[in-house]
Amino acid sequence: MALGAERITDSRTQQLRDLIEVLVAVVKRHDGVVSQRVAMQEAAREARMSIAEMPYIVNSAVADNRITADLRSGKLELVS
Repeated sequence: MALGAERITDSRTQQLRDLIEVLVAVVKRHDGVVSQRVAMQEAAREARMSIAEMPYIVNSAVADNRITADLRSGKLELVS
């Protein structure tokens, strides 16, 4: 991988980590459990990004084992 491409990848990875942290902070403010809709709205507002991009952030946070997402209840919960 070229050095320029490596920097872009590192930058995108860091941006994703930062966005996950924003989402986790939102869930924490709601005592560790919040509806996915509310969490995505608040995180998108804080990150100044489109809510349309938030499902990717939620899925990434779940894959990173930071939160769980219950499809039945529509709730996000912090992983202890």
